[in-house]
Parts: sequence; C-alpha cells; structure tokens
Amino acid sequence: IEKIIKKNIKSNGTISIEEYMTISLYHPKYGYYTKNNIFGKKGDFITSPEISQIFGELIGLAFIDYYYKCKKPNFPILVDLGGGNGTMMKDALRATKKIDKILSEKIKPIFIESSSSLIKKQKFNVPNSQSYNDINKIPNGFSMLYANEFFDALPIHQFIKINNNWHERLIDINSNNDLQFIYDKNPSPYETILPEYLKNNQIIEFSPATINIITSIIKRVLEQGGIFLIIDYALNKEDNFGSLQAVKDHKYINPLLEPGECDLSAKVDFKLIIKIAKELKANVFGPIEQKDFLKNLGINIRCKQLIKNNPDKKDLILNGYKRLTSEKEMGSLFNAIVITSSKSIQPAGF
Repeated sequence: IEKIIKKNIKSNGTISIEEYMTISLYHPKYGYYTKNNIFGKKGDFITSPEISQIFGELIGLAFIDYYYKCKKPNFPILVDLGGGNGTMMKDALRATKKIDKILSEKIKPIFIESSSSLIKKQKFNVPNSQSYNDINKIPNGFSMLYANEFFDALPIHQFIKINNNWHERLIDINSNNDLQFIYDKNPSPYETILPEYLKNNQIIEFSPATINIITSIIKRVLEQGGIFLIIDYALNKEDNFGSLQAVKDHKYINPLLEPGECDLSAKVDFKLIIKIAKELKANVFGPIEQKDFLKNLGINIRCKQLIKNNPDKKDLILNGYKRLTSEKEMGSLFNAIVITSSKSIQPAGF
C-alpha cells in the first residue's frame, strides 16, 4: 500500500487524507480490511460484540421490542453495516429465537460488507445471511439497521485553519521519502459548507461518505418503516486538532507509518448526524453514552443470568461487562443514537 500511495503522489501530486484512508483501508487487493484476523486479541483491535455476547443479544432484543411496538410489520430485515466477523448478528438472532422462534425465521439477515474475507466469516456465523457492498441494494422491508464502529472507518477530509481561512490537509513525500502532512496553499472551496460549530477548532474533519450513507438510510427508514442504531466513537470538545488515529497490535501509532497494516479511524460527528436526521424530518433519540444505553437495556440483569448459568466463567463475564460499561474503557468513549420513522414509539434503551 505504501508503494501504491507513493507512486500516486509522485505521478499525480499530493493526495487528500480521504484518498489516503480509502486506499489504505479499502484497496481491493492490499487494503487493511482485506486481511484476515484484524479483530480480536490476535488482531489490531477488539469490538464490543467480540468482548461479550451480551452486547449483540441486548441490541437484538431492543430491535424485537421496537418491531412488536410497530405491530409486527411484514418483511422484517436485520442489517449490519460493516459486520466484522458476524458475531453481533449471530448473538442478536440467537436472542431473538429464544423470544420468538417464528419471527427469527422470518427475519432476513443482511450484511453491508465489501471485504471478501469478512463476508466468508459472516456467512460461516450466519449461514442464511446475504451480503451487499451497497446499501441501496438492500431489499425492501421493515428495516432494523445498526452500525457499530462503522462510521469511524469511513474516509474523512481534514481542514486546518491558517490566517482565518480553512485549507485542506494533504499528504506528500518529504526529502527522506517518508509520507508527511502538508496543507493546500489555497483556501478550500469546502470551507463554506464546513459545520459552523466546529470552526473554533484548529482542525475540522468532514466526511462526505458519512453524509451520503446516513441520508440514504434515513430516507429508507422513513419510506418503509424501521429503526437505525449507531454506536461509535463520538467527536467531542477535546478533539480540537481532529481525531484521526491509527491502531496496530492494540497500540496507537503514527497514521502515516504503516498504511494498509493498521486500522485508520476518526471519531464520528453526532451533531452532524442529528442535523441530517432533523432536516429529513426523522425522529432522533440520544445520543447517550454506551454505558447508559446498555444499562437501560438490562446489561446488569443479563450479566447475573449468565454468571448463574456459567459460574466457571464469572471472571470472564464480569471483565466483559467492565470493558463495555466502564467510563475508563468503552462506556463513555462510545455514544449511541437511534433514528426512527415513528414519533410516538420510544425505542428501548433511550
């Protein structure tokens, strides 16, 4: 990947951070998401569904609760955006089956995924699932969609403030043949559409891909009925210099050091998501911190049940609970938000 990026720069000039992330993460042959075992202890990072089965179970049950409240519409579809190994979908469907076996057989499980290696794992964990690399290909039906750590992996542009103007941050090659950040000498044409509430920052991050996907999904939910849950790293006031980061072997590294070999991500602008949803006349609940969302859904009760049924795994279960809900770990770092088609129905957890 590094060779490809440097060749591009030498041939065509500097590239944007958006281009850099796209090539590094999604190159069809060498991109980060084409590799095996990027999740879990042996990978570079671990996601909530891999930490504890309770995570996927609770979200599955929350969706079933919403489905019942909507009077059990026809053609229920469960959609996982960027479903990793398929663990979360598997846990959600197992929990559904225990509550309503007939419904669990009706639900059409769908993954939005572009990585062929991950599609194989998803198919193994959820054999009757279908995979698409485009959200517009999802079949019609009552859509229950969730995106856990999905939007943070979408490519971003970065803009840096120079003399009261916003210039796009770019990537070039220095005299030692290393990648380096520079900025466009001309102010960016994007500066007129950058969110006003971020203009006190030194660096603004902006993701057209996020805007496009959020808009498409909300329109779908409004047309066909349904619910859309997003759980992700939340951009906050401390991210004055942006939030682009790289993780390899569970450690943070320089984002320009090992393209294609590390997970690149940026925190998600929940304010922007709310703004899009409200402009489209959708209903928004949240955002709230992950710890509050999971506690509202009954993580404490489920944790006690699991320990009672598996006393030998008590330490493992409690450790997973702590990681998901502790303020020092994922409990406050992640936020949850729900977008729905119905004003009158309160989704579980909010």
